[in-house]
Amino acid sequence: MKKSTFQSDGEHIRIFRYFSGGVALVFLLMQLIPSPLDSSNPIYRKSMTLFSITYGAIFIYLLIPGLRKLMHKYYLPPVLIAASIIPIAIINAKYKALLDAGSSINTLDDTMTVTILLLFPLIITAWQYSFPIVFLFFVVLGFMDPLIIILVNKSFTPAIYGAFNASLVRILALGAVGFMITMLRDQQRIERAALEDANRKLEEYALASERLAASRERNRIARELHDTLAHTLSGLAIQLEAAKTIVHGDNPQLVEMMDKAKITIREGLGETRRTLKALRASPLDDLGLSLALQRLADDVADRDTIVVTTELIEENPDWSENLEEGVYRIAQESLENIIRHAAASNALLKLEGNHNSLKLTITDNGRGFETKTYHEDGRYGLRGMKERSIGLGGDLSINSRTGIGTTITFTWEAHHAGSD
Repeated sequence: MKKSTFQSDGEHIRIFRYFSGGVALVFLLMQLIPSPLDSSNPIYRKSMTLFSITYGAIFIYLLIPGLRKLMHKYYLPPVLIAASIIPIAIINAKYKALLDAGSSINTLDDTMTVTILLLFPLIITAWQYSFPIVFLFFVVLGFMDPLIIILVNKSFTPAIYGAFNASLVRILALGAVGFMITMLRDQQRIERAALEDANRKLEEYALASERLAASRERNRIARELHDTLAHTLSGLAIQLEAAKTIVHGDNPQLVEMMDKAKITIREGLGETRRTLKALRASPLDDLGLSLALQRLADDVADRDTIVVTTELIEENPDWSENLEEGVYRIAQESLENIIRHAAASNALLKLEGNHNSLKLTITDNGRGFETKTYHEDGRYGLRGMKERSIGLGGDLSINSRTGIGTTITFTWEAHHAGSD
């Protein structure tokens, strides 16, 4: 998930637009309704005018349709830089004008004003960009703030010294807030990713449960049809054969009709068996390859004292049905061989891969055998597994040593397998 988690890319821009427009309007109203404290001093009114123009320009910039799409990732940085540096420059220009006029400056009020104005660009920067960019932003701002004070005032009076100290405190405070926001953002992204992953797994489990329930119902229906319809047809065929022996020779026409009826019953019985076979659900159809392999391993562990460890990918890539069926049969045959011949206490079933490749590994710690001989006698069904792997466009390797154990590895790559 690469996109920002600040609601959406347009949400924070819209809020920034409202903030800039509101600030511009506040400073405009302060000029129209002057306070008795600054009505006699045009310097204050001039600084308010500059603030109003600055944030009005930012508001208009953020209001221009199509500009964001045109500038892409370069859309926000200009206004963030302007909203961070220009207020500091305006305040320090006001300090210089006041000091040149012999007036005193109020660093506390101005520090609070600038801090509030810098807070929103800080939140946008900390939430939108990675921590290195946020850190660089505050390093540059940390140098720019005192530098502007020195360049604008060109002197270091006690009043300017107070403003200098206030700027350092402001940058440190904003830096700490920015760091905290970055940490909260990263934590939120981690939690959101974990939540999305949990929801995805929950959907997969729900789908698997639904498929499993459907599979059990289909198998139940298949059993009932087998126990009733198939048995009834088989019994009827036997009865017709018995009746034929009774009337044999007495009524050739009846015998012919019974033969035709028996043929029809056998055809119906064959069709019924084919239907029942299709009706019985395959584990691959119900669960997918990974869960089908897990069930296969669980069944093996239930049937024998062997401990089967599985390492299976959680989400199956878009492999073909033919490939998945072949992999399942190779794993099934391998585990059957372990039960019947290996005398193993532990086995490992591992599936890994992606859309373009697959690797299946079955390892046991059983008695093993000499791999030189299995090609000659076709033992343990290994020849059939080898032929199946060739048909899938993959490669099957068998490594075994007497007394050590056996490792069977099937590998498949898309560019080697043609249509599979």
